[in-house]
Amino acid sequence: MMTWKLQETHIVETKMNKLLAALIFFAVLPLPYAYYEILRVAVCLGVVFIVVKEWKSLDTTAKAILAVIAILFNPFSPIYLSKMVWVVIDLVVGLYMLNLKLDGNNE
Repeated sequence: MMTWKLQETHIVETKMNKLLAALIFFAVLPLPYAYYEILRVAVCLGVVFIVVKEWKSLDTTAKAILAVIAILFNPFSPIYLSKMVWVVIDLVVGLYMLNLKLDGNNE
């Protein structure tokens, strides 16, 4: 039973970037503002989770990029940009998160 829990946690840790990418890609659609507020919290916390869990395996560039993403999506001091600018940011960040290799990702 304990082994299953460890495997489940490992799956969450190694697939967090894919989950965040999916949430970010949905943001290019015209959705209620509440979605974007929730997205800020989810992305900021998710990126912090990735950085904490993968600190030793991430290179300096990846850490810097993830820090910029956390700042862009931070819910405490939101950065307000036009929808078109956010669409570009969402696409770029989503693609980056999909291509981010985390420890244990074999894909």
